[in-house]
Amino acid sequence: MWIQKKAGWIFTGYIAGSLLLFLYSFTQVDLSLTLTEFSVWQRIQQFFQHVGFFQRPLSTALYVGILSLWFVLYGVAVSAAESGKLTAYGVWRIALVITALLWLSYPAFSYDIFNYMFTAKTVLVYHKNPYLVIPLDFTGVEPWLSFMRWTHLPSAYTPLWILTTLPFYLMGFGYFLPILWSIKLITGVAFLWTVSLIGQVVMKVEPKKAALGMAIFALNPLVVIETLVSGHNDILMMALVLWAVLLMLEKKNIVSWIILSLSAAAKLMTVFVAPVMIAYYGRTFKAWRQWLLAAMMVGFILVCTKREVLPWYWVWIMPFVALLPSKRQIFILSVGVSLGLLLRYAPYLYLGHWDPPVPVIKLWVTWVPIVISAIIVLFKEVRRDKGITI
Repeated sequence: MWIQKKAGWIFTGYIAGSLLLFLYSFTQVDLSLTLTEFSVWQRIQQFFQHVGFFQRPLSTALYVGILSLWFVLYGVAVSAAESGKLTAYGVWRIALVITALLWLSYPAFSYDIFNYMFTAKTVLVYHKNPYLVIPLDFTGVEPWLSFMRWTHLPSAYTPLWILTTLPFYLMGFGYFLPILWSIKLITGVAFLWTVSLIGQVVMKVEPKKAALGMAIFALNPLVVIETLVSGHNDILMMALVLWAVLLMLEKKNIVSWIILSLSAAAKLMTVFVAPVMIAYYGRTFKAWRQWLLAAMMVGFILVCTKREVLPWYWVWIMPFVALLPSKRQIFILSVGVSLGLLLRYAPYLYLGHWDPPVPVIKLWVTWVPIVISAIIVLFKEVRRDKGITI
């Protein structure tokens, strides 16, 4: 009875947290964008925009408060899953609810999804090759240019991703909000698919930890915000690579490589897991999960040495953290990184720009949670070595 009651409280908490995040997302609607022609909604939109753009200290406090709530819920849910109080069914219930609620949210922390939409529009409406034209070529005829970013560059997305978006663009029937929600449907479905695949993979190696692995990924605040709110396409790449891993475990080698190729064709980064999969075939390779995580970390670090660290890059890593549910130290570090990366938005929300001193503030808010999590891990390791039960 107590287990059911605790799971119920966690479920209720996630409904509340999702609703708050859903509402907050609309404080970041671009001032050049009108979501609908309905006058009542326009007044509501203006109210939310006023909070986001003209009451920035309040907006930042709300963001940090909502973020705090999500991390508290995350800690409670993962602890409950670890102790058996939150089952795989319970994780699924939460994942479905947060997906349903946040699917309709505004992509508050990124403009990338508008570029996904415009790339599909370039193909279907303007009948142009998105690699040969730039959005600015449509100045004077394209209203979306008023709120888009990176309009001076051709499409940076792979052909597979562009092809994936085309039928979903058509599902919007030419209306902005339905197109936005249709494109976000891809990431929502891919998110749920990834949760399912993590459960299936962990079930094969640590059956009693399947719910924990699912919770580590599905309820991670960074994964939720970057996938379900901002709608980044990285989640499709991760769903496909996890499918390839599952097929690898089932000895379906040829199909596994085909799916891995599709994953890399979606967004390239999963080529880093190929050496690990080659090493796994035909061998007793017990540490394959650790090596998968290490391989993706190499890719993550290499990208971060070449350009600015963007929070959604951590979505590449979290599925492989979730495949190691018994490794508490890795989980703790992943929480520190997730928090640090999400706090990188706070300086912009407060100041309204990315100019100095924002870069320095971003550096501090990123590294402080990471260092604290590393200290916690080190402390636990020292106590374990001394034989002290924690």
